[in-house]
Amino acid sequence: MPIPSPDQLATFSSLLTPNGGTNDTPSESTDQKETYLLATIKSNLTITKPTLILTDSSNQDFALVFDPPFPVSEPRTPNAVAEKFKQMGLKKGSTVIIRNAKKTRKEREAGQGFVVLESLGRLAVAEEAGAGTGADGKKGGGELLGVVPGPLQMTKWMLEILRQRDESSSAPEEREEKMCDGKFDGCTTPKGKEGDQKRLKRCQGCVEVWYCSKECQTKRWTAHKDECKTIKALRKIWPRPEGVE
Repeated sequence: MPIPSPDQLATFSSLLTPNGGTNDTPSESTDQKETYLLATIKSNLTITKPTLILTDSSNQDFALVFDPPFPVSEPRTPNAVAEKFKQMGLKKGSTVIIRNAKKTRKEREAGQGFVVLESLGRLAVAEEAGAGTGADGKKGGGELLGVVPGPLQMTKWMLEILRQRDESSSAPEEREEKMCDGKFDGCTTPKGKEGDQKRLKRCQGCVEVWYCSKECQTKRWTAHKDECKTIKALRKIWPRPEGVE
């Protein structure tokens, strides 16, 4: 599964409804591109069903309803749900990535609708209950691909950097030159000591960033720490292709 291109990144208002259109307008097309909804967790609004309030890249708030996929045998009290969210990394300020999300609206209910999850994807810690029918009786959800422990804008930024890097693996002439990440902090040997790229060492956390010395890595760590966590989370969803340096 390749990293999505920018035109595959959706906002809540652009999502399709289960009938294939936006705002409940039917769509003629059956050949629809996969979409990826990125949104930041704002709060836990669980009352009867596990529910999070998210904010997308257009600053629109919407509800994400987990229906069902928590195991039925587990308690659904707000405190129990909050603990389960914590175990899954679903914390305030983190970014969720949902593939092929759809808006679901109850026929007799006004409002903007919400998003229902059909699958927890790789985050599933137990057998999912049911087949993923939406809260209004219609199948209309998506797959939770993962949670990134960082803000939305950084997630989108690092996702695009990794996408370009992955695509360059098939075109050696476009492959970016390895440089010390300390160049952002005044490193004067961005290609490594004495210009020898073989002496560049990877960050052992994300393995996507290079340093020419321990000194550069230490100096850069404050800025790179959050990037490192974001990259690691994204690479769990989209592993490095063969040939990417």
